[in-house]
Amino acid sequence: MKHKSIAIGFLIIIFSLFIFSFIMPDNKVSSFERRKLAQFPTSLDDLSEDLDNYFLDQFPFREQFIALNSFINRHFLGIKDYNNVYVINDNIYEIVHPLDEKNVNNFCTKTNYIIDNYLQNSNVYFSAIPDKSYFLDENEYLKMDYDLLFNKLADINGTYIDLKSILSLEDYYRTDIHWKQEKLDLVTRKLVTEMGCDYIPINYTAQSYNNFYGASFSKAGLNLEPDTLTCLHNDYMNNVTVNHLEFGEKDVYDVAKFKGMDSYDIYLSGPSSLIEITNNNATTDKELVIFRDSFSSSLAPLLVPYYSKITLVDLRYINFNIATTKVDFDNKDVLFLYSTQIINNSNLFKIF
Repeated sequence: MKHKSIAIGFLIIIFSLFIFSFIMPDNKVSSFERRKLAQFPTSLDDLSEDLDNYFLDQFPFREQFIALNSFINRHFLGIKDYNNVYVINDNIYEIVHPLDEKNVNNFCTKTNYIIDNYLQNSNVYFSAIPDKSYFLDENEYLKMDYDLLFNKLADINGTYIDLKSILSLEDYYRTDIHWKQEKLDLVTRKLVTEMGCDYIPINYTAQSYNNFYGASFSKAGLNLEPDTLTCLHNDYMNNVTVNHLEFGEKDVYDVAKFKGMDSYDIYLSGPSSLIEITNNNATTDKELVIFRDSFSSSLAPLLVPYYSKITLVDLRYINFNIATTKVDFDNKDVLFLYSTQIINNSNLFKIF
């Protein structure tokens, strides 16, 4: 009788899910997984595979089942690194391990190639932003050899600016890899003073956006509390022009992006190969070029008061040879600023 009841219960669940699959409307995007979902196929080409993808993506209560699976693996099966992330006190850490020495050496070689061949008349600085795994206890969790990484960066032919000593875990989002813009005062002060500028105390107006689910959220697969994303405004930002090589003039903060696939794209409209930020009320003729990754999207607006122009170059999206035809490096401050996660994957850079 017991087995019969279980079988009947199981059939009821299966039949209910079948009914729900027809009643519930299809979703186009999963904010939980941060991706577009397969839709019902409109072509007979690869029909079987397309139907499989459609039913998997539109399965009723899919997100709830993903969260349950992640919860069981982490809390009952004791898998700390499930889906290549740790979740500790509702803080998500993407695992960056092991150190790829070849890639780090490659990063130094590529950076020195640019410095030695194109920046002889520039003031060259470099720094590295530690990813969140840097703050983990190495006796309990996998993390790469950060000491070795930073030692290798000493081979770069520029002035090193140490940021790791002034950053803490609280400066990063819980559900994302990035640092919080409102926590960057010490970083801004350190960078500008090391690059020869006089630090300017600035009063900011903060605009906050609730329900920020960062890039790491979907990897955790858990129903964690969202972050709050904050954009800082000041008078300088009201008098800038932001031009992207790909899509022309944009605002400093692209508010529409907050409701997109990656809400962090609100800063400077997200990934872009080359961006020029012109300070139309500049009191200096100093210019800054930043070779960067996504961390600089939220940092660059805070550097506007110190420069007449800031140029952001992302070598993941533009070949350096093309960049040399778009950017004049002569007599500029040049900052190489990358997260340790990107340095560990420098094969992404388009230089040679």
